[in-house]
Amino acid sequence: RSDFIIQPEAQQNHTYGIASWIPFYGTGATGFDPYTYQSQMCPHITSGYDMRIADQDWPTARRLNGLWREVADNYSGDYYPLTSYGETNDIWVAWQFDRPERGEGMVQAFRRPDSLYEAARFVLHGLEPDARYTVTELNSGEARTLSGRALMDPGLLVTLPARPSAALLTYRKVR
Repeated sequence: RSDFIIQPEAQQNHTYGIASWIPFYGTGATGFDPYTYQSQMCPHITSGYDMRIADQDWPTARRLNGLWREVADNYSGDYYPLTSYGETNDIWVAWQFDRPERGEGMVQAFRRPDSLYEAARFVLHGLEPDARYTVTELNSGEARTLSGRALMDPGLLVTLPARPSAALLTYRKVR
């Protein structure tokens, strides 16, 4: 999608814009922290690590790649931007990929480096109001069950105390 893979906020903007128009795209992943790596996540990623550097944090790279594998199928779902597009570093940016036929999907949310706000609420789309959904934040493993109605109004509350931070959330309809 671009050879500009170093700057996380640029990568967020690439996904924000491209996902509306192109169903399959990819980039290199080089991050060793959730904010950078998850900013680079998209339908296809290629590891761009320098294998000549022996003391890199390979367990973290494997864990982050495992998170991508866990959510990668969601990129084929319906795409919903959850915030406005923005290039500044004082905002949050978020989107949702929903797979209604499976009753599941994911939300990626990013608190950028200069954002003063520790929390944001995102109105999700495409859910069944009367269904219950298990929402899991994959970085922390924290799970909760909420109704589709609550996830669509008032919306999913995401809290990220650190700057910058990423939230990677999955939801699955309770059967």
